[in-house]
Amino acid sequence: MTKIVTDTFFLRNLFKKGVCHYFFLVILTGCVTEYNLATQKEETLLYGTEKEMKIGDSVAQKIEKEFEIITDVDINERVERILDKIVAVSDRRDLVYFIKILDKDIMNAISLPGGYIYLFKGLIDKVDNDGQLAGVIAHEVGHITAKHGIKRLQNAYGALLLQVAATQAKGNVGGGVNLAITSLFMEYSQEAEFESDRLSVKYLKKAGYDPQEMVQFLEKLRDEKEKAKLRRFSYWKTHPNISKRIAVVNQEITGKLEFRDYLNIIGN
Repeated sequence: MTKIVTDTFFLRNLFKKGVCHYFFLVILTGCVTEYNLATQKEETLLYGTEKEMKIGDSVAQKIEKEFEIITDVDINERVERILDKIVAVSDRRDLVYFIKILDKDIMNAISLPGGYIYLFKGLIDKVDNDGQLAGVIAHEVGHITAKHGIKRLQNAYGALLLQVAATQAKGNVGGGVNLAITSLFMEYSQEAEFESDRLSVKYLKKAGYDPQEMVQFLEKLRDEKEKAKLRRFSYWKTHPNISKRIAVVNQEITGKLEFRDYLNIIGN
């Protein structure tokens, strides 16, 4: 709560210092309109790829100060090999993708704007095979290709705060980065989760993985949720509605909606 109050104060002060005019100038002149292959929609964003990567880099630096990075060669080569296969068939190849493993016994994964993916060691320890791990990675790549992270940051904190965080290499932008991390570790909207799940099935199929492994992993997560305590970065906190997600993935794989999955989607 303290961080949120501090950052709101930081933003308010910027407006008091006369940046309000600049804020509206950015809105009027800085928009980028393009067709997103992942979402299959024409989208208007305040930031192009270069600024998106700067934002992701700022947040990545903060995350890597908070968590220790695993440097084991075998584990890193494994996840990088899977990521390369997924990216090769994804809808967005204008980025250099990075994947790293955080040394924490937590079942979670996170993606940042600009191509950054982090897996917690606790998640890697729980998967049964590369197919399940590929499902997780494909889901996070889906968030990046659909630009869910940058859209959420824009919606949550406005163009001015992101402009400061993205363009200032030095200076007091810590508040903005802290807000970005808070937002990215909060749950995506249900719509964004479902969209990323559908994209994960698409990428898994094209990369040669069995998408049914994604269902197996989600079922494993659901079992873990029932016996585990809610922790700060737990997967079911940042990736909600597991039963509904299983239903959506099943429907995307088979092309039809089974009655059981229908009940899960409507919440029964």
